[in-house]
Amino acid sequence: MFVLAPTAVAKSQTVHTPVAGSAERTAIVKTLHAGDDDPQSRFTFRQFRVLRAGSRAIAYVHGAGPIGDFQAILKRDGQAPWRKVWGESDGGSNSCETGAQHYAWALRLIRTYTAAPDAIFPGIVARTGELKRMAQADPELQCVGDLDGGPE
Repeated sequence: MFVLAPTAVAKSQTVHTPVAGSAERTAIVKTLHAGDDDPQSRFTFRQFRVLRAGSRAIAYVHGAGPIGDFQAILKRDGQAPWRKVWGESDGGSNSCETGAQHYAWALRLIRTYTAAPDAIFPGIVARTGELKRMAQADPELQCVGDLDGGPE
């Protein structure tokens, strides 16, 4: 009986894209703006995925904003506001070794939501493996953009 419970919970969780203008989407976008209320600042999303797991929720967004392409993971616990916990954007560059650690952290985080990681963040499993292999071959090679959040 206990073995089936986590499986049943995992199957009942679904990834969804909040509709434009919804309270959930507005709150996530506001978090991405980080207090920037400039009406000229706009985001174009390629992917916008949210997964609720009990009182917790996790979101993955991939798109373009005022300073270029980006992808981010946000999370929310209970009624607390959304907060960005992981990101990669255009600009700067980091080593494959740093990138591998950054992606591995995101993969572990997503797995705590009992979801298939690629369901929320498409391609993360393959990208994490690719960065790990690249880091083993040449740890200092610059192969990821600006990183924020994640492992400390």
